[in-house]
Amino acid sequence: MIVFHSISIDFNSAYLSVRLRFARIRCVFFGLIIAIASTVGSTSLTSAQPIASEQTLTAAFLYNFLKFTEWPDDAFDSEVTICTSIKPEFEELDAILGRIAQNKPVSIRRIAHKESLNSCQLLFLPREEGVQHVHEWLSAAADKPILTVSNINDFLDAGGMIQLNNDGKNLSFSINLEYARRAGLKFNAQLLQIARQVRGR
Repeated sequence: MIVFHSISIDFNSAYLSVRLRFARIRCVFFGLIIAIASTVGSTSLTSAQPIASEQTLTAAFLYNFLKFTEWPDDAFDSEVTICTSIKPEFEELDAILGRIAQNKPVSIRRIAHKESLNSCQLLFLPREEGVQHVHEWLSAAADKPILTVSNINDFLDAGGMIQLNNDGKNLSFSINLEYARRAGLKFNAQLLQIARQVRGR
């Protein structure tokens, strides 16, 4: 059993108990977690590796970030693209491939270090990238309409926009509005309401 914010998820019984103080947005923001979980598999989290469950929830978060963020009109072509590093493997991310966000299908692009960020709307940098690589990625994405997300510690201090926080039991997120504004991005007010921390209001 893993508890996400105030959500309890049990894949074995496909039961989701939602206790959110912002009930009006729970169906929109959290509803996809069930769908993604069932797509990834029905393995009980009591026997699954912790990293697998975290990645499943991370995929759901990334998809919802796509839906709750506003990009400049010229930021898209025919798809909305999530870019992430080649390693480590993140197969759970494929569960949202082809789903619709911003009225366009979601595509997944796995890129090597220092590869071009052209066509990326969201860049997810896993903690395995290491601090140095994360700084280099952020420098390459600076002032471009690319939403940067990571689960590395102090990501907001490094110039990132959304940091995923995992204390071993709970997965939450924090937002830095300053860097998002520089890139021409805007967050839906509902997303800001459920963030653990929002900087630069």
